[in-house]
Amino acid sequence: MRKRGILKSLLLLMSGAALLTLLIGAIFIHSYGQVDRAAPADAIVILGAGTRHDGTPSYSYARRIRHALALYAQGYAPRLICTGGYTQRHPVSEGEACAEMLRAHGVPERAILYESRSRNTEENALYTYQIMAANGWQRALLVSDGYHLFRAEAMFRAHGLTVSSSPAQLSSGALPWQSVIRNMFRETAAFIWWQVRRLI
Repeated sequence: MRKRGILKSLLLLMSGAALLTLLIGAIFIHSYGQVDRAAPADAIVILGAGTRHDGTPSYSYARRIRHALALYAQGYAPRLICTGGYTQRHPVSEGEACAEMLRAHGVPERAILYESRSRNTEENALYTYQIMAANGWQRALLVSDGYHLFRAEAMFRAHGLTVSSSPAQLSSGALPWQSVIRNMFRETAAFIWWQVRRLI
């Protein structure tokens, strides 16, 4: 009985420590994503966030694209790279949908690149790296929602790229707080899982 009680206490202690770690991580990730770290780059990289059923960018993706357009207009980079593959039941890849929106806003074809293979942030980083390496580019300016930037930066840096970032909310306004809280914890868990997989 005594051993069972000790084991139960240890499990409760470990669970509490895990929850505390998750909470601290979520707060840090949220705070990190509130700061604009935009710097001159070879390309502005727009991280995918899904498409609508008609093939246009989702609400979240459109927010990111609008902010990238603002950075492009300010001269942070001479080109933009759209990321994202095909989502279920949608006829156009995220990358293609993003590129089409950029064209609609007057960005010349020569300044638009995209990849349509990635299914997640880790693959966004891999396939963007391949595009940049093939062209001799090194500096990437990432655009995403604030909660996403800490993990995304880490994944892009893992490929040896020089990375800066700028949160979409600077141009597109804040997301609903419910979405922010949910994604803060999801991003924290995803970052921890990525680090565990790298160690394994």
